Amino acid sequence: MAFDDLRPADKWLSVVSAILLPVYFVFAVFALASPSDDPQQGMAQGFIILVALVLMSLGGALWFGVARQRPWLVRVVSVLVILPALSQIAQEVFLLVHRGR
Repeated sequence: MAFDDLRPADKWLSVVSAILLPVYFVFAVFALASPSDDPQQGMAQGFIILVALVLMSLGGALWFGVARQRPWLVRVVSVLVILPALSQIAQEVFLLVHRGR
């Protein structure tokens, strides 16, 4: 199996990315389905659809990288997927520390 042939670090990166990608996609679909009276709703929906397509493309690239044993592709997709989650966590920690003073 291709997954078993990856290095342990690449296995963990692919698993974490495979968990985060559907979570991001669910948030995008939820935002797309939420009602709004905003006059710019059409533009927002178009952008959310673009984001959903990018997320699906990243999922396909992750699958291809794991299936064809391309660790560089797994790492690139993982950085693109994990970095927003890490930056959000860092922002929350920063706000927690500075609000506590």
